Amino acid sequence: MGSGASKETKPKGKPAINGSAGGANNKKAIPPPSPPTTTKNEVFQLEKFEDVDQHALTAPSELLVSTFQELVKYLVKSPEHEDWDDIQKVRCLFRWMTSIDVFNLKSNDEPQLHSPLEYFFKIQQNQGNHAHLMSGLCQMANIPCVIISGMNKNASYEIGTKIDRKIMGAQWNAVHVGGNWRLVDGFWASACVVGKRSGEWTLVDADGNVMHEDEDESEGITQHRINEFYFFPEPNELIWTHFPDESKWQLLHKAISSDKFEKRVYIRERFHLLGMTLSSASKEECILNVKEEIELEFDLPPASGEKYKYKYMVYQSRQENEPEDSKEVHLDRFVMYEHAEKKLRFRLRFPITGKFRMDVFGVDEEGADIFDLVCTYVLVCKEKMKNCLPLPDCPAIGWGPGAELKKAGLTTKSHDGAVIVTEDGNVEIRLESKVDVELHQMLKNALIDEATLSNYVITQADDGEYIIQIRLPQGGEYALKMYANGEGNDGEAPNVLNYLIQCKNKNIHNTAFPNLATGTLGKNPIADTLGVKALNHTGGNIQAADGTATVNFEAPDNVELLCELHSADSDAVSYMKVETRQEDGKWVFDLDMPKEGEYSVNVFARNKGDDARVYSVHSYLVNSGGHEFDRDAYETKEDADIVAKIPTETVQTSDNEVLIPLPADMENVTTSLHRRNANDPPDPNQVKIVDQGGKKFVHATLNEYGEYMMNLYAHNKDGTVTGCAKYHLSKKPEAELYQDETKVIMDNIKDGDDDSRDEEEETFTPAPPKAGETEEEKQKRLEEEQLKSARKMIKRSMELKDMGMLEKAIATVEKLGADLENDELLGKAKQMLELFKAKENLMLATQKGDLQELTSAIKAAEAVNFNNQLDLQIALAARLKDRLQRIEKLKHSVLSMDQKTVAELKTYSNPPDGVHQSLMATFLILGHPLKDVKNWRTCQALLSKTGKEGVMRRIGQFQPKDGNAKMAAQAKSILEPYSREQIRDVSAGAATFYLWSLGMIEEVYGSS
Repeated sequence: MGSGASKETKPKGKPAINGSAGGANNKKAIPPPSPPTTTKNEVFQLEKFEDVDQHALTAPSELLVSTFQELVKYLVKSPEHEDWDDIQKVRCLFRWMTSIDVFNLKSNDEPQLHSPLEYFFKIQQNQGNHAHLMSGLCQMANIPCVIISGMNKNASYEIGTKIDRKIMGAQWNAVHVGGNWRLVDGFWASACVVGKRSGEWTLVDADGNVMHEDEDESEGITQHRINEFYFFPEPNELIWTHFPDESKWQLLHKAISSDKFEKRVYIRERFHLLGMTLSSASKEECILNVKEEIELEFDLPPASGEKYKYKYMVYQSRQENEPEDSKEVHLDRFVMYEHAEKKLRFRLRFPITGKFRMDVFGVDEEGADIFDLVCTYVLVCKEKMKNCLPLPDCPAIGWGPGAELKKAGLTTKSHDGAVIVTEDGNVEIRLESKVDVELHQMLKNALIDEATLSNYVITQADDGEYIIQIRLPQGGEYALKMYANGEGNDGEAPNVLNYLIQCKNKNIHNTAFPNLATGTLGKNPIADTLGVKALNHTGGNIQAADGTATVNFEAPDNVELLCELHSADSDAVSYMKVETRQEDGKWVFDLDMPKEGEYSVNVFARNKGDDARVYSVHSYLVNSGGHEFDRDAYETKEDADIVAKIPTETVQTSDNEVLIPLPADMENVTTSLHRRNANDPPDPNQVKIVDQGGKKFVHATLNEYGEYMMNLYAHNKDGTVTGCAKYHLSKKPEAELYQDETKVIMDNIKDGDDDSRDEEEETFTPAPPKAGETEEEKQKRLEEEQLKSARKMIKRSMELKDMGMLEKAIATVEKLGADLENDELLGKAKQMLELFKAKENLMLATQKGDLQELTSAIKAAEAVNFNNQLDLQIALAARLKDRLQRIEKLKHSVLSMDQKTVAELKTYSNPPDGVHQSLMATFLILGHPLKDVKNWRTCQALLSKTGKEGVMRRIGQFQPKDGNAKMAAQAKSILEPYSREQIRDVSAGAATFYLWSLGMIEEVYGSS
């Protein structure tokens, strides 16, 4: 059950505390129980009792072996011999008692009879307990105190089960001080059980991180830890875990029943310490039956709720899983976490049936750094959600406006909640700030890649207001992630706000924005660094009523400016043009947009002589009113359709360097590269054009983990550039590669019915029947309309790179009898589908890290690599294949060592220099602490182990992604003074371990 739930039962026999009877004449009468009329905070604040606590904690150690009378006499008198009130006395008794680490208490001598030390040993042997000790101490101090017998939800209690007196029996105290009864549990205040587990549960989601950890059954370890909550806890708070046999000792105006106590949600002290309460929408029962999804909500204190932090863990029961759900699952994107100023909310959706446990943890970062359990629910889902896709993202800060947004100096103007619902897919979000910030955004969807979605969202700053415009390409759920840092601040911007955008309209077809290099309108921060300044149109919008506009810039002599004019309309692309000229030291771009519509203008800067890279310094969204023009007078662009719809690609990598292949017909290429949530200073060495094996590549260095956007441009002779490809590059640790891909997630939870996409499909709505239409004519018309709709869906799915939609659209077209051999669109669609499948197989093989599967996937991808569209994916997979082959070779060299070679290493009593070090490095990489392997005999013992613990088997099963970077660094430091030749000269066996360790060190660094 984790930490914090301690168990101490009623002692066997009658515990004797010497002198506990006190004097009859000194005994105060026991008042009848009644709820306290004041709160704990009104009578006790820890900081005001520091002198009392200090007195208790500095009690002479000899008092442990003296009499209880001498102990109490010391504890109830202040050092200045002032009279303490009963609250101070009780506090001192309590603090002394809880300061003793009972379960680790040891003594070489027999303790003095009837001494406090003797009684603590009786507690160890279950012949006494803290409640009896507290009662005896209070009686000797002439303070009314009773022992309350009852049940508590201790470490032996399994959450959600029936209450059982045999395992839950417990005792605690009530003391009468200051005119009120106050509750005290000295045992729960001084001990907690860490690591108690039933063995039933498997961790499947840890705060949005992919997990699959089976818990082993364990009784846990009782640790000494002071918990102030259990000194004078409020009765209405203690009743969540402590249930007295006599209802009067609940000290409540309205007592609860044992049935209610049993069924209540499991709530721990951290819940109350953080000021959390159950709202009218909260669930008070512990076991909740769920149909498809559930929402768990809590109220937070308005003044401080935002500053508290929360986490959650979801476990799946191994005992009550249905057979089809028994395989490994990851539920990391099926929990929506929202932390607002006054609300904490979790929405869980269930793609599978089964029994689950939800643990919520919290911390007040101003007072602690450890997350403690807040509450636990047991969720029983007997009906899973149909067509259940994972959330588009699982942000660490949760969803909706919260503390991070406020910290960034931003407030919402348009949307205060976490969820935005739209009917037509068009959303405008407005934020405001009294300080200048740089705002970055990213749109995500479970089925559409980030590179494609980057064309459907733009951001603009306007006099303290920040406007985010979104055009969803199709229905579904989207995540809008926003990042902010202070204006002019370099480096990564933290995530400050996330919205979940929902659109249930399946028939929307919004057009993308024209290409914007960074997704932001107006000046980009790097413009100031490069000394570039807009002289007119200093904002981000241009209204070109007559279809023409001119933009002027100034730049230093060593900086060259380039311009891209773009439209998502291929017809507009055919006739638009831009002329570049330098005039009076200015850069002038004359724009001609004869066709009415929406255009973008991206102005780039580059240092003269650096042809490989440009920096986006300013972007505009232009609304052109168009003008009359003679189409024949314009030179039609043959590649207008390609220019309008720039190819996009999303790539995940763990490498520091990526090679992006350039199309064979592209000669003069330049590149823009930026982190999507950061302001990085110019780096002339980050991007280069290289030639390898007769092919040209863009060589980019990705120094940090994160999301990057790379745009490739053809540099034209007239000083303009034309976009030809857009890449979203996601650099992450190898262990996280493709873990967030919907295909990977759904493959882990799919149980055979494959219904995950049905709800997302467009609906075909036939036109109304025509007057006088025969049944045959009607059938023919419907088939033509359906074929037209399916062909439209093919185009749409190709544009969005949606394989599921494309596959179904192709099947529909084929079913309706299209010309399968001569249909050009169908041929392109099938070709793209083959590319999709090959790319998906590469992704899955990469994620698994299986050499054989990866080799097969590369071979299959090479067979369908039409127009070299898979060059990048094949190149990345080939690099991984080389690494896996290298790992296999190193592994084989160890596993193929003969027993004599290994036996030789075991015989050394004093090994030659380098031998011990090679084995130290090996065992460090396998996870043994440095302090252990420093001893040669420990290394020998580890080398001698067999079976599962044998070094050969462990090396055979070792995966670099599971390695520890800190230990790899230690191993590297140990091996640095030695060369392969040095080790080989003294021991061939040690040299094999040396080489394996060096290889794994390199791999672990690459995977961490």
